[in-house]
Amino acid sequence: ISSIALFGAVAFAQQRCDAAYPEPGIYCNTTEILAFQSSDCSPYHVFVARGSDEPYPGRLGNVTSEICKELGCTFENIEYPAKSTAWGQDEWCKSASKGAANGQAQLKAYAEKCSDSKLILLGFSQGAAVAQDILGGGGGAVFECTQDTNPALDRSSSPGSQIVAAATFGAVVRSRDQNFTVGEGINYDGRRARTPEQLSSLQKYSSVLLDYCHYSDPMCAVGSEPADVMEHLNYFVEHNDEIVTWIAGKAKGKAVSLPGS
Repeated sequence: ISSIALFGAVAFAQQRCDAAYPEPGIYCNTTEILAFQSSDCSPYHVFVARGSDEPYPGRLGNVTSEICKELGCTFENIEYPAKSTAWGQDEWCKSASKGAANGQAQLKAYAEKCSDSKLILLGFSQGAAVAQDILGGGGGAVFECTQDTNPALDRSSSPGSQIVAAATFGAVVRSRDQNFTVGEGINYDGRRARTPEQLSSLQKYSSVLLDYCHYSDPMCAVGSEPADVMEHLNYFVEHNDEIVTWIAGKAKGKAVSLPGS
């Protein structure tokens, strides 16, 4: 590959709103992406849990819009602070706890209003931990704080029974060696492993769940060396197409295997 072509590819990647390091002022909140944001009933509805310190809808905005182009869906943000540890020792835990509680409440409210809708859940980084908390229950020590516990979402009744696909990327709280994990970080825990009870509840969603974790991701694969924050930030540039294909297939009830399997 020529140096000119390589430079062009790097420049294009930086212009993407979901790049590891987007150019200043480039966010995934463009008019095109936000056109899919709605609380109205639709055949498919996506709940988006953004990463720490990202403006709504975060890096997930781009892949969400691609999914909605494929399915004809709408989306809403899970409303929570998404504060990082930079805001204070307890702020990450308080933020994640609020995300899990609000996320479950939002899913329940939408499902009650739109009982025929199929639901999709997406989360990145802190939002990925929140998404797994929503499904399997959450809470426990992480970083230098302790997150309040929340119960799992019952898979056998609404809204849990309406969830047809879920995908998390670089989850801060996750467990190794799960059958729904994609990526070479599979053999490592996140900043905290999930409790056996949380994992048991999360497993009930395993047929509709993808848990992306790269080797060297310092959040989801602690101990995989060398740690490289780029591996935490580049999920969408690397995997958007396969994510859209898998989620759309699951949502339509097709038999689709884990990406890369």
